Amino acid sequence: MKSMDMKRRTMVLASKLYYKDNLTQQQIAQQLNVSRMKVSRLLQQAKEEGIVRITIDYSGTYPGMEKELQVKYRLKDAVVIDTSVGVPAKEQVASAAAFYLENYTKKRSTIAVGWGTTMKLVPDYIHQMEAYDLTFCPIIGGQGQRELDMHATTIASNFAKKTGGRALSLIAPALVENGEEKQILMRNDLIRRVVETTANAEYAVFSLGNPLVINSSISKSGYFIDEDLAQLEREGAVCDLVSTVFLNKESGECCKSITDRCIGITGQQLKRIPNKICVVESEEKKESVKAALNGGYIDILIVDQVIAEYLIKQ
Repeated sequence: MKSMDMKRRTMVLASKLYYKDNLTQQQIAQQLNVSRMKVSRLLQQAKEEGIVRITIDYSGTYPGMEKELQVKYRLKDAVVIDTSVGVPAKEQVASAAAFYLENYTKKRSTIAVGWGTTMKLVPDYIHQMEAYDLTFCPIIGGQGQRELDMHATTIASNFAKKTGGRALSLIAPALVENGEEKQILMRNDLIRRVVETTANAEYAVFSLGNPLVINSSISKSGYFIDEDLAQLEREGAVCDLVSTVFLNKESGECCKSITDRCIGITGQQLKRIPNKICVVESEEKKESVKAALNGGYIDILIVDQVIAEYLIKQ
């Protein structure tokens, strides 16, 4: 155990000299009396073990475009990431969202959390929030055997682990068969308290999607039967907002018979959360974002360059 402690101490010291003091690997090797190759291995292992965590802030690349989005859509803030750097856009918006939360979230806040393949990446980029005393709540339920890592309760738990905060669990399906079943579940004290806490959150962080796109999160989730998917297509749904509300191209609510069976906060409760942070990328979602913006469901937009350009041209 003692030798392992000494090895960790050496990794910490090498990392501090390299990343904080800006010494070269050769200078560190001389100071520690080891080979330069040994220093290189120590620095690599320090990253692998989480001693060193590197976060790249992709925001601020397009300040003019961000300002246009803020003014046009009456946003509190907008972050546009650069899609030309060779990193997948989904990872970039997730990293930018983590950076935004670290720098703009107030301590002792409650944060409502959405679900999906973009949202599940955000906690991976979080660090240095242990003193914030945050509570994370799922916007919608979700149980089942498929894609468990993209359920809101799982993502809320992952946020709590990375920040040293707390997470509430909504142990209920995302979607039930009928209104009567929903009423029974919503009378459960535990479920009701979680939903109430989520509805009163200071922040919401979520992605959104186009429910009719092949391989969308909604199709992967297993929440929706073929009849639901057919209804979404029939009523022209272009935007899925955490499945609490669906919007058509005119930003009107549609598919109410589906959302009336969802276990979680309502679309109107989501809308009332004062700081709604939407994290989204890919051209196939550009109409989805436009519908959500015009409907008043977004306060802070973290988006890729492709969608930003589309929104400005509209």
